[in-house]
Amino acid sequence: MRKAMALAMTTLLQTGATAGQEPVPEDMLRLDEVQIIGTHNSYHLRPDADLLEYLRHSGFSDGSYWTGPRLARAIDYAREPLDQQLDRGIRALELDVHDDPEGTLFLRPPLLDALARDGKAPDSLWDPSGKMRAPGFKVLHKPTYDPRSNCPLLADCLAQVADWSGAHPGHLPIILMIEVKEDPAARKLGCAGLCADGWKRLKRQLADAFGPALFRPGDVGAAWPTLGALRGKVMVMLLDDEDHARSYRAATDRDGDGDGDDLIFTAARPVKRAPFRAGPHDRIAILPDPRDPRIAAARRAGLLVYTRADADTEEARRNDPTRRNAAFDSGATFISTDFPGPDPRFSRYSVRFGAGFVRCNPVTARENCRSR
Repeated sequence: MRKAMALAMTTLLQTGATAGQEPVPEDMLRLDEVQIIGTHNSYHLRPDADLLEYLRHSGFSDGSYWTGPRLARAIDYAREPLDQQLDRGIRALELDVHDDPEGTLFLRPPLLDALARDGKAPDSLWDPSGKMRAPGFKVLHKPTYDPRSNCPLLADCLAQVADWSGAHPGHLPIILMIEVKEDPAARKLGCAGLCADGWKRLKRQLADAFGPALFRPGDVGAAWPTLGALRGKVMVMLLDDEDHARSYRAATDRDGDGDGDDLIFTAARPVKRAPFRAGPHDRIAILPDPRDPRIAAARRAGLLVYTRADADTEEARRNDPTRRNAAFDSGATFISTDFPGPDPRFSRYSVRFGAGFVRCNPVTARENCRSR
């Protein structure tokens, strides 16, 4: 499988070589010269069938926009285990992280009581192994109505990625995107995302999992490193708003590291219609709409860019590639999708580059690398 993937990647990189020019060798490409397709909510399991029915008909809502029927459409997708996604060639993974230092927050999701009141039962036992009793960060979407996860403990998710990386030396870099869900206890203390102790515990867990395989913000010089220099590496990025990024950097300064972003890459995530400005710590821009003109401004500033090819299963249900194609053409570095392969319940819609998930960036790569 690795030989086939390498051949597919080499073919993609070499097809754009113009007459009289040698193609750029794969390992000489900088990280900002490629596009990488990753999965959105990479841990996610499809919710219980009776829960989806409950959302459609019970009147439940999560705010004025997210009515129950709309939620039922948006969360009706599933992921393979992380190591299987890596086997397929996916190199960008997203994890939603909830702090649970005592191990008591997610012992019984409210959905169980909601189903019981309706005379229904979940498709399978909740937490049969008792992992939710363990203190530490949990990985899940919405505790209230969408808690199913293929690696509910962050430690297990990180171990899957680390074990796969160790078993595949020389792999293309893995981009691990962490979204820290708002912690009510931290909010009461006036902290954004996590307080200093929470950030410190998260950082320690990442360092323990990946050790010297981590590609850190301090490793970036005047230009982004090449794929050759990044082989076997894992890059961790904070997929959060700018308040969380500032909170992380402030906490890191306080714990004695000095530079404020020594392990996790933080990003600019400007609010809608705000002008794009790259701060001194910003190496990445989070712009989920691929038609956002600020993507071009971020690229000109030398930043990597994250965007989304689809959202809430809508593109797949309509078999509509418009947003996906805009993401491909935008020059964004990381393109997130819920459909690395088609879901036959909806359509043939999927997001990939031919047979793979990495290619030359059609906007930022050198001319003799550009894929046709």
